[in-house]
Amino acid sequence: MSAFPGKWKYLTVWDLVLQFAYHTYSLANDFVGSSEIESKKQTKMQKLRDVVFASVIFPTGAFVSITFWGIYSIDRELVFPKFMDAFYPSWLNHAVHTAPIIFLCVEIYNVPKNFPKRSTSIIGNIFFSSTYLGWITWIAYDSGVWAYPILEVLDNVSRAAFLGASAGLLLGLYFVGEKIQRWRWGDKSVGDGTKDEPKLESSGKTKTKSKVK
Repeated sequence: MSAFPGKWKYLTVWDLVLQFAYHTYSLANDFVGSSEIESKKQTKMQKLRDVVFASVIFPTGAFVSITFWGIYSIDRELVFPKFMDAFYPSWLNHAVHTAPIIFLCVEIYNVPKNFPKRSTSIIGNIFFSSTYLGWITWIAYDSGVWAYPILEVLDNVSRAAFLGASAGLLLGLYFVGEKIQRWRWGDKSVGDGTKDEPKLESSGKTKTKSKVK
């Protein structure tokens, strides 16, 4: 087999490319788009930015940091064998495995966004995880080599359970991001921001009827 897919089998590399593309797009949005909390005030450019952030960027960046250091603390040989220290310095390791979750938390706290309705984000999240899992499974089938050492040492059942749990964690991290978003920017920053309007409208109708009586 040729050198392909090489580094492209690693989720960390996918994440770095996604983060770079996202932040480049976000910079452009700062100049010609918008950064509004309410969906009705958003430009189409911001809506795309926020959909991608909610469904893929935040969950994936957080997933990379949490799972890497979680497994590393148990047995580093399963994700980052010691021999890699010779050509992969500590600062670079932290740059690609620690920095993502820090920068994402800083962004979600400081940059106004409107998360799309939950079903949209869930579909995007599941599509992304299915794409990546399908990719590394095909690579393993074609080359006989799994992307990460931990997948090599697991039997088929355990491997399937691990991959399923990983997909579940990635989805769960969307909900974590949504909760942080609500806490920081309020309920109107998630979905169309109109969930309270029917109640107010209904209340207004009730008052009108009362006056008529």
